[in-house]
Amino acid sequence: MELINEKEAPIVKITNLSFSYEKKKENITGLNCIIPPNAKVILAGANGAGKSTLLRILTGQIFLNLEYDEFDINGNAKPNDQHNGVAYLGGQWNRRRSGFEGICPYTMDIAAGDMMAKWQKEFLERRNELVRVLGINLNWRMHECSDGQRKKVRIMIKLLRPFTFCVIDEFAADLDIFSRTRLFDYLTSECKKRGASVIYCTHIFDQTDNWASHVAFMRLDKTLSPIHHLKTYKPYQEILARTGENRSMCPMHTLVFEELERQYKAHSSLFSEDNNCLVDIIMDTQGKEHEGNHHEFVNQEGQSGWVDGRLARKYHSSIFR
Repeated sequence: MELINEKEAPIVKITNLSFSYEKKKENITGLNCIIPPNAKVILAGANGAGKSTLLRILTGQIFLNLEYDEFDINGNAKPNDQHNGVAYLGGQWNRRRSGFEGICPYTMDIAAGDMMAKWQKEFLERRNELVRVLGINLNWRMHECSDGQRKKVRIMIKLLRPFTFCVIDEFAADLDIFSRTRLFDYLTSECKKRGASVIYCTHIFDQTDNWASHVAFMRLDKTLSPIHHLKTYKPYQEILARTGENRSMCPMHTLVFEELERQYKAHSSLFSEDNNCLVDIIMDTQGKEHEGNHHEFVNQEGQSGWVDGRLARKYHSSIFR
């Protein structure tokens, strides 16, 4: 993958990384990752492919059982959230109960402006900009806020310190579309202004075509694709060129769907006979279903209908009479 500026060192450079929670099963295998400065990367992949695991490794949430030839995050082999220019917006931080045993501090009777008050005062200019971007009222009482409002305050706190590498694991999903657009614009400005990079893992792809510069896929075989530059990535450019009834209204969604379709077909052996629904239902052609795979049933209320697919055939006798 070519760097935006080959003279600048990449923000992330990892070669031949492997990791396993348990020795008998590898969760990441032989992974290579290079992220250049000023990159806005969409990380996509199937459930269970290892996306969140990778992001936790990149931000120091996971640091044991790692094997690699090279591991460099912003010039440091030991990244840590909120240090060395790394900011992590993810589920692990969301559930943390630091300092309040059994109580989430973001649900307490406290004003938004009093959350991490020392940090807010230290980074006052950035705090005020984030308040404007996210639409935060510093007088909000956290116990009275909606989940989306709490999420805005959390994002503000996490981005108070200037970052060089920001990792987002589905953390913007709760924001309304207006707030999410303004957050994306803010991240774009940060990347351009300071050469920072952002990797955003999501299953929701609206707005990403106008925001992202790169895309990467965590594969079902636990490896990572190259970090593709969208401007030169042929599959994405081919989707953009489609017209008429084949035109894609959300090219990133189409790109990811077609990529996952290829992965599921290529790795169908990973699914058990009882859990092969994606291969059976989503990827089998309608023609195959019409070749006798329909089964008529009558339920207990006397209503009749049709059931499709191998799973329906297998469980037909136990579900319907």
